[in-house]
Amino acid sequence: MIVCVCKAVSDRQIRNAVKGGASSLRDLTRELGVGTCCGKCLPEAKTALCASLDACESSSPGLFCTAAEFAV
Repeated sequence: MIVCVCKAVSDRQIRNAVKGGASSLRDLTRELGVGTCCGKCLPEAKTALCASLDACESSSPGLFCTAAEFAV
């Protein structure tokens, strides 16, 4: 699903960014450009970020997620 239309950022890209170490909206903004144009995507980006962080924490406490955990 596209989260940020302005920068064409999907929820999958956000999950991959979390897998790569992103842990805040600031990290997503720096890595993916989320929220840098109109800003309407920020609530959904935050939701996707939190869900990805929760998925990582519940499956691998204290560790980063692996690509297999995000296979769709």
